[in-house]
Amino acid sequence: MLNEPGVSQYDLQFHLFGFPIRIAWGFWIVAAILGWSWSGSLDSLGAIAEYDSPGAPVFLLIWISALLVSISVHELGHSIAMRYYGIGSRIVLYHFGGLAIPDSFGAWNGARQRRVGPREQIVISAAGPVFQLLLALLVWGIGLSVGMPMELNGWINNALGTEIGATTLPNSLITYGMFDAILYPSTAWAILNLVPILPLDGGQILRSTLLLFNVRDAVRIAQGVSIVAGGLIGLYFIQNSQPFGVMFLFMAASNWQAMQMGSGGY
Repeated sequence: MLNEPGVSQYDLQFHLFGFPIRIAWGFWIVAAILGWSWSGSLDSLGAIAEYDSPGAPVFLLIWISALLVSISVHELGHSIAMRYYGIGSRIVLYHFGGLAIPDSFGAWNGARQRRVGPREQIVISAAGPVFQLLLALLVWGIGLSVGMPMELNGWINNALGTEIGATTLPNSLITYGMFDAILYPSTAWAILNLVPILPLDGGQILRSTLLLFNVRDAVRIAQGVSIVAGGLIGLYFIQNSQPFGVMFLFMAASNWQAMQMGSGGY
């Protein structure tokens, strides 16, 4: 589930800023599943607010495109930080999100690369969420500058009530969808990625921080925190009818297994 998927003839491959990027076919499927409810709700609520909606399929394409941009920016953040420390990398987008994979020492130039310590690893791990949050901040600022309501679905909630005329509605439902589809994953997902759960960025930062301060059994402590945090967050999401809570339970179970095997993992 968390590992890089095998290469398929259906994958899309290209280079961006000198980084090889591969989009596995599973990325498109999961992105569509995640955006299905959002696109349908925006279409329905647009009709309630008496907008000419382009239809749920168009909103779904907007969501998938926005998710592609947001996750790519996240992984580019990791890769750019690696490049700063002299490490080559490649990016893979797949069903679980994205991976920035450093070149191995088996590669022709791998042995020339610099090994990084905990301090550098903290920067590399933090760069992804930071880039993603900066993207959200940029989009939010642009939205405000063009007069777009940026309450993150505040007007939609009002549209469900009786005070539709009392709220500021966007001039274009499509434009609003573009802003919202970028803002949601670029904020909520970036913040969730900073939760101290291995292999998420927050877990990597926790482990590297413990190693930086020479804490005894740093890896096992990070795994223990990951088990507790993953279990609690997973149960919370499941109790609130959010199926991706299973993902957090899976990460908690993976850390438990790694701890029992005495593996540094991730």
